[in-house]
Amino acid sequence: MTRSTLPSAESGARSNVSTTGRRRTSQFKLVPDEFGQREAIRQQCQRLADRLDRSGTLTQDETEAHARAVLEQLGLPEGYLGWTMVLLTSAFWRDQVASVPPERRLLLLPHCLKHAEGCPADYDEFGLDCEKCGACSIADFRGQAEQMGYRVLVAEGSPIVLKIIVSGYVDAIVGVACLNVLEKAFDKLLMAGIPCMAVPLLSSDCRNTSVDEAWVREMIELRQPAPTVQTRTYLHLMRAANGLFETDELQRLTGKDSATLGRKDSHPDPVTATETLALDYVGRGGKYARPLITLAVHDALTGGHGTSADGAAHLAALPDGVRRAALSVEVFHKASLVHDDIEDDDGYRYGEPTLQR
Repeated sequence: MTRSTLPSAESGARSNVSTTGRRRTSQFKLVPDEFGQREAIRQQCQRLADRLDRSGTLTQDETEAHARAVLEQLGLPEGYLGWTMVLLTSAFWRDQVASVPPERRLLLLPHCLKHAEGCPADYDEFGLDCEKCGACSIADFRGQAEQMGYRVLVAEGSPIVLKIIVSGYVDAIVGVACLNVLEKAFDKLLMAGIPCMAVPLLSSDCRNTSVDEAWVREMIELRQPAPTVQTRTYLHLMRAANGLFETDELQRLTGKDSATLGRKDSHPDPVTATETLALDYVGRGGKYARPLITLAVHDALTGGHGTSADGAAHLAALPDGVRRAALSVEVFHKASLVHDDIEDDDGYRYGEPTLQR
């Protein structure tokens, strides 16, 4: 799976090492000044992507190698490597994104496209609450997308993005962001094999920036039948792991009901009280990485059907024994977190008071 949209510390890129020991990649995040160069890179990336095997995602090293080849063919400097890797990744996923119905897509827009001076919009818990005043391109893109049925979020790199897609509301993400944000925000999405496209901003100034607007409009408008070859994805497994901790499923698998446990007695015995606290705590939240790994290992050993296009249907028939094994791994992890919170005297976990409080 692709680990990042830009060169990593372990890649073959000839990066300088900073005083902190981390490799610098800023020299690979230059943006071509001329539109003609940007368009040439985009077209060459699409031609290359059309020839690639799309049954599985590109690795980071493969993406970088292909991007370097594109720049070499065009006679352009390696400073455009990050830009080219983003465009190549977008070209790779283009057909699959286009086959997802607009109402199952999320458009992610950056707040820095707004006019910093005099913008009437306020921020809520999800990001910028655009007033659609027409003073910047955010409202134009948002109006175009919402008319087609998109969900739109003006909050680049927000942690809520992964939660939205894992929760099952959307199946593809298209976005606009600077190269620095794309390197971080799209990392997990690409690792998971989630259909994703992006148009990079033309600067990283974070104020009154700009973008190739025609590219964004084209990306939003993409529509076509599903491609013959579907790229494997961990999305179905991620959703299956997340679903283990939804209230009804958690209670079914454990045979426990936190609400019922709490009402058995106004003064429950220690075991009942502990069960009530434990069931509530396990379902509070988290990344559920360990249950995902457990389900992924089982899937890999039984044919890998969970990562196929019809993975959701296959995973719906998972034996309860496998589900409980994945659940047990997370329960053990949660127990270690309780221990850590007590040792560190932490006050909050998952946005709520810790158990010892």
